[in-house]
Amino acid sequence: MKIVQGQVIAFFAFDIGYEVSLEKLGALLASVPVQPLSRKKQTPNYLQYTTPPRVLDLGPIDGALDRSGQIQATVFDFGAISLSYRWPLAARGCEASLEKMAAFSQRLYNANLEAHAREQVRTLIDKLRPAITRPDLSELVEDYFLFVFEQLAEPLSAAELISRYRATLAQILRFDTLPLSPDQQDEALSQTISYYENDLTIVDWNAAIIYDPDYQDTANVLELLNVELLEARYVDAQLDKRIGEYTGLVQRRPEWALPLRTPYRRAIQELAELRTESSLLSERVDNALKLIGDLYLARVHNAAAKRFYLHEWDTAIARKLNIVSDYYQLLTDRVRTAQSHTLELIIIALILAEILMAIFGGHK
Repeated sequence: MKIVQGQVIAFFAFDIGYEVSLEKLGALLASVPVQPLSRKKQTPNYLQYTTPPRVLDLGPIDGALDRSGQIQATVFDFGAISLSYRWPLAARGCEASLEKMAAFSQRLYNANLEAHAREQVRTLIDKLRPAITRPDLSELVEDYFLFVFEQLAEPLSAAELISRYRATLAQILRFDTLPLSPDQQDEALSQTISYYENDLTIVDWNAAIIYDPDYQDTANVLELLNVELLEARYVDAQLDKRIGEYTGLVQRRPEWALPLRTPYRRAIQELAELRTESSLLSERVDNALKLIGDLYLARVHNAAAKRFYLHEWDTAIARKLNIVSDYYQLLTDRVRTAQSHTLELIIIALILAEILMAIFGGHK
């Protein structure tokens, strides 16, 4: 089955700092806002990006595969960049077929694009530094791959595509050239969404197949989900690091506190900032694009969120934020208790001094 028109897209998401001023970014580099969601497939006009991210064209890429591609960077205001590598499947001199896509996907997965993407992002951070608040490239990266079939030589319905090419589609999603077991095929193809009879989106944990000429909105939603997963991992890692640091402090014997001295002041301040910033980042990422109900894009979002285990990540983050809150409260209470005891001792000492003065003064 020849692929007449299509493309493959590789996303790499990075956290680059606390916040990015998209207004300053526009003054530093030529960029355009992400196109708003189309009104097709019953998408209401109020479902749009809260703050549309900006897209930068980074030019061509050669050598990674057997064809030339393009690189774009999508910059989000909450401090994330998504790099996308795009190659046409039906390029001049390079024919593509569904049967050969499993080998192509494996070659793409083994192309070590992550190192190239990180260098691209480092260069980009240097150019955008004035627009970034607290710039810092995280070691974490999240990748995701899209195989977009816009047109096949023989038009197929979604049901026909899955029925005839079930094993091949599963291999593409799992980057494998060996035949997969029926159980693995069922697992890989378990999240399928269609709007019309002849379009199909299959969402797996590290790749998706889109059979649809009108694919851009679906691709944008999946790219945003990949960024959401990155930020969830980033917040979780930051909480793990700080909780590990402060566990020893909490378990340590309480320090003696004077009335005007707070021995845990820095720790209390850092815990308060960590709790606030982690909650704020999670909220900003979640609100970047609200998709609710039974709308087509909402179903794509929910299927990908299920595949990415975003609910489990959110639950883990909420639990760790509660630990941070408990540590904050414990240290605050410990300081107040120690200061209260110190004041009580001072008052007792003053009373005792008055009594002694009265006794010895009376003898004179």
